[in-house]
Amino acid sequence: MAKISDSVCLNHPDTPAVTRCATCGKPICRSCIVSQNGSNYCSQLCAANAEKSAGRVSAVMESRKRADSRRGARTLIILVILIAGAAAAYYFYTRNKDDVDRFVQKTEKELGKKIKQNAGDAKKSIEGGIPSNSKYKTDREDMVR
Repeated sequence: MAKISDSVCLNHPDTPAVTRCATCGKPICRSCIVSQNGSNYCSQLCAANAEKSAGRVSAVMESRKRADSRRGARTLIILVILIAGAAAAYYFYTRNKDDVDRFVQKTEKELGKKIKQNAGDAKKSIEGGIPSNSKYKTDREDMVR
């Protein structure tokens, strides 16, 4: 936007502008200024529009403030639930440490057996899928040797 000193009033083209309207941005001279709530406007209509907009902006900001408050409360509730769950788990573990450790060791052993069995089954399946007289198989075996 051009400097205000280079502008002329739109209502009085022979008069230099001293400010711009706070709503529409038109350059205005001293005699055209309509001051309201500490701002300068080019007309009463622009001043009224600014007042309406301020009301809508404050309503939107209030709505955002309520939404942020609800979001913060929800986050706090989730955090409290997680902390309570962690505390309960710690309490349970400290009271039943030997049982929990035995269960974990038993589960690890069972999983290890299942993994070995599944790996063996997969190996057999792969080996069974390739005929023993396959040229591909003999070429690959020769590469390994």
